[in-house]
Amino acid sequence: MEQSRLDLPTLTDSAERLLADLDIVMKQEMWSKFVATKTRRTLTVLVSWLGADAPLLESDIRELVDNRPLQFSGRRVTQFLEKRELLIPDPEFRRDSQQKRLEAELAALPATIAQELSCWIRAVRGEGKWEHSGRTYRSIARYWHVLNPILKGWLADGIESLREITQDDIKRAIATRKGTPARSIHIVLRNVFRALRREGVIFRDPTRGLVFAGINKPPPSVPSDRLASVLSHARNDFQRFVMVLVCVHALSGTDMRHLLLSDLDLSRERLVVRRPGKRHIIYLDELTYRCASAWLRERHRRWPVTTNPHLLINRWTAVDTTHSPIGTTHQHLPAHRPHHADAATRQNPR
Repeated sequence: MEQSRLDLPTLTDSAERLLADLDIVMKQEMWSKFVATKTRRTLTVLVSWLGADAPLLESDIRELVDNRPLQFSGRRVTQFLEKRELLIPDPEFRRDSQQKRLEAELAALPATIAQELSCWIRAVRGEGKWEHSGRTYRSIARYWHVLNPILKGWLADGIESLREITQDDIKRAIATRKGTPARSIHIVLRNVFRALRREGVIFRDPTRGLVFAGINKPPPSVPSDRLASVLSHARNDFQRFVMVLVCVHALSGTDMRHLLLSDLDLSRERLVVRRPGKRHIIYLDELTYRCASAWLRERHRRWPVTTNPHLLINRWTAVDTTHSPIGTTHQHLPAHRPHHADAATRQNPR
């Protein structure tokens, strides 16, 4: 049974003020009743027992939520307290989940190769000699998904260090796949060995001078009659706008997740898509302009005070103080670019 308000210690003045501050934030950001109730209940229990005069331990919040996950919610309480410098973060809990998985994968490899790949990860993260904007662990994990089966094959052949890899080994690895998967292998291996060469771990890059022809055929747009059918299934302005970006402009899930509000310029009728090393400009046709305008109105109506800079947001990211983009699973947001018309209404993983 849920602990009643009368069972809790009397709130201090500072605790009352903190809860009143939370009430103001929830009203301004238009939190749903369900989320607001769980969040306020969580903070009430915490400050009743621990007070609000000193920062709270994130580990205490996690323990409370883990014991009764249906009654308490810690994420928004944590963000609310952190913004007011009333939180002591838990470093272990905040370690990236993808980082933990990569560390576990490295631990299972022979020591020499594990050290070499650890150096690659540090370099890609922007923590080595290679000066560039660092990638996230999520991005590195996608590279690892391609790299891992290649590594297993090399280990089975008795390879003990990446210094032993030759260009013939690279060619054979690429030849195990065709089309886009083969291109992905080429890109990932080139990234690994270029980084190791820059870091001085290897003396020669076996991918140097190796050119992959690539796949230049662009994905076709959805025919107008099919597009009308697809749009008829949209339940809201968000879905309709996403469908147009996919079906008409062939944007990938990654493209859409990272669009910023400032990238859309209705006065100039254009949308800027930022990709690594380049920008792609979409000049808005009448349909895209209409759907974009409708989404902006809906976005402002639902979350008028959100500070999230992304163009596409949802009820979670709108109030997330870390300003994270939406996930690829939200409202069936496609993770990859469709290759034909039928892909407009389903996810097409590479």
